[in-house]
Amino acid sequence: MDKFEKLISKPHLEGPKQQHYVPRFYLEGFASDDALSVFDRVKGEIRERQLPKNVAKVGHLYTFQDKEDRKRFDLEKLFDLIEGEAAPILKSLANGDRISLAQRETFALFLGLAAVRTPAAIAEAGRVYAGFVKTRSRLILADERRALKILRKMNGACADEVLLREQARDISKMARDESQDLNVNVDPQFAFLRSLETWHIVAEQLFERDWMVLHASGNDQSFLTSDSPIVLLSTSNATRALPIGYGSPHAQILFPLTSTCALVAEGSLGRIGRGDIEANALRRYNMTVAQDCHRFVMGGNSDLVESITTELGLASTKWQPKSSVEVWSRKEADGRVFAGAYVKRKGA
Repeated sequence: MDKFEKLISKPHLEGPKQQHYVPRFYLEGFASDDALSVFDRVKGEIRERQLPKNVAKVGHLYTFQDKEDRKRFDLEKLFDLIEGEAAPILKSLANGDRISLAQRETFALFLGLAAVRTPAAIAEAGRVYAGFVKTRSRLILADERRALKILRKMNGACADEVLLREQARDISKMARDESQDLNVNVDPQFAFLRSLETWHIVAEQLFERDWMVLHASGNDQSFLTSDSPIVLLSTSNATRALPIGYGSPHAQILFPLTSTCALVAEGSLGRIGRGDIEANALRRYNMTVAQDCHRFVMGGNSDLVESITTELGLASTKWQPKSSVEVWSRKEADGRVFAGAYVKRKGA
């Protein structure tokens, strides 16, 4: 029985109440003297000498209740398994060692999980789901005939037809009024499961990318990370306005590995390369990572954390989602109009 089969062979009823959404072993790679300096975007302050075990965690983020009302820690155990497999591979990448194809696949799973398990990713998933619900409702209810059909079904055969028609007109008018916002609340755990559904899709796309491991060339230079460590951005200013995804040809993915090295993924040939990063490029890398944070920016160098977050003015900003739901429409030759919705995402 392999590790995964053993994991799913029984329910896991015990586990930590406080659960890391950025792995502890990963955070330890950015610590100095076993501690981190943590910038808090919400409070606008830097907390020094923070132990990695106390950073980037929240109560019962991945715990769920089963049909018997038991608290289950299966997902936390699964994530521990993925992290345990990834930790030595990350060390190999940082040391400049070669990794096998199987190790690359395992690390791509870790990267994909890092992209979908964070508070920012969960908030994005909730926003997208709510956007689809609102858009679908508008598209359906804006058609007065469809609204009337729904009202008839809801009210039964004995309902007043004249009243139903009046209600259908009012509902359709409201649905067409873009100033009337429909409020859709999405349960955070449901949003997390929606985000988790994309895990393997993201991992597959990252596996196929070219990976470049960049090393800081000076002892006084270091990388920062954040509570949203996977950064998706466009490769050039010319493509910045285009919708983007992990499989987009114009996408570039950043992931700081440790305080001394970081990953850049782009292209589609599955190659691995290495190089040094110059001081100016390293600062731009850190600024991009910090800018994309949900709430926290972390690093071992307190002065660097302060310098980067101050230059960006993060203390006076709020995290903003990058995904939105847009409407498309198509008119056929016979005059019929078809409409639907799609997700549009912009890069960092």
